[in-house]
Amino acid sequence: MAYNSLRGIQINVNHCVAAHSGALLVARDLGLDFIAIQDPYLIKGEPLKANFGCKVFMSEGKRAITYVLNKSLNCYFKFNTMNSVTVELHFNNIIFNVFNCYFPPHDDIEQTISELQDYNFCNSFNLVVGDFNCKSRSWGYDSDNFRGRKLSEFIAASNLHICNISEYGPTFQSTIHVGFPDLTLLSIPIINYMKNWGVLDMESHSDHKYIYFNLELEDIPEADFFLKSKYGINKFSRYFKKNLGYFKNKLAKSSNIIYLNNLFLELTDFIKKAAFKTLKKKPKKFAKKYSFWNEDLRLARNKVSMLFKIYNRHKLSASSDDMVQSSGLAIEKLEPNIKDFYSLQKERPGKFFVPIIMNVLIFCLNLYLIKADLKTQSESIQMTILITPLEIKSPI
Repeated sequence: MAYNSLRGIQINVNHCVAAHSGALLVARDLGLDFIAIQDPYLIKGEPLKANFGCKVFMSEGKRAITYVLNKSLNCYFKFNTMNSVTVELHFNNIIFNVFNCYFPPHDDIEQTISELQDYNFCNSFNLVVGDFNCKSRSWGYDSDNFRGRKLSEFIAASNLHICNISEYGPTFQSTIHVGFPDLTLLSIPIINYMKNWGVLDMESHSDHKYIYFNLELEDIPEADFFLKSKYGINKFSRYFKKNLGYFKNKLAKSSNIIYLNNLFLELTDFIKKAAFKTLKKKPKKFAKKYSFWNEDLRLARNKVSMLFKIYNRHKLSASSDDMVQSSGLAIEKLEPNIKDFYSLQKERPGKFFVPIIMNVLIFCLNLYLIKADLKTQSESIQMTILITPLEIKSPI
């Protein structure tokens, strides 16, 4: 099941039992998907357990704990370090990583940051939350310190965006200090999907305040990867066949160009999502510099496009029925070649097989429309769909 909303809170409970247990109750009462706790309260080395059931993920040093409350959300442990824990969420058909960090104020900041430097933030979607104990003007302080400068460099190098809004007030407030040590960082490609971020004005029983955020992913943004189908095309085919009947029925009921355009858009969107869901992904930097599109296919594509243009010109210029039928039959003669076209391209590298399927489907749709039009001699349906090389990306 896909979700398009992810809601959570983060807080440093300052190893206080009231703050820790209160945070769990707040998360439950607000119906949140997860809660990220730093500097938790431990009993004999173990954190508090929620009495309403949830999945718990901890850092090696038990300085950061993530509770996933939404039982329907697919979540998996990814990795942890001494000061952080990472949970992988399958959220709205993407792999979404949630980092929960606690950087102790007196530890070496460079060594602490180095725990995360082996992870490639640039080729994934990530939410990084935590108490970093660093000062910088970028998130509300009046000046920078050494820790803040190092963390700023890490944020910039990791393709992350600071979601904090300093005008909402400090995230830490004690009797002698006020500050903004708690940060919410999000991968730059999905920053537009942070719909709400705020500091909650409610008792937390800690010097730190609750930070609430809400992510809404209406569509899937493109990542810097390509789809591999060499070993996954059978899975894609099975997934596609399950829905093929729906598109056939919808095509049979399409009576005008408006319905056909809607069908084509829906089909394109379905192919993208099916490929994104079933095929493996690999960073583009490892892609082979090869394309299935070649000179022979370019000439074949141009021939098909030319025949469609001739057919449309004859129809729109009120040419004789013989000329219209003759130009339509010229297109129909290409139909026996469709299987050869399909088989030839199937032998090409696997990652280009999805564009071929799209081309074949569009070709068949064009032929279907020509046949129906020649049979009924109804009003002209202007052909706007041509055989063109398609580049399949993640749905946008």
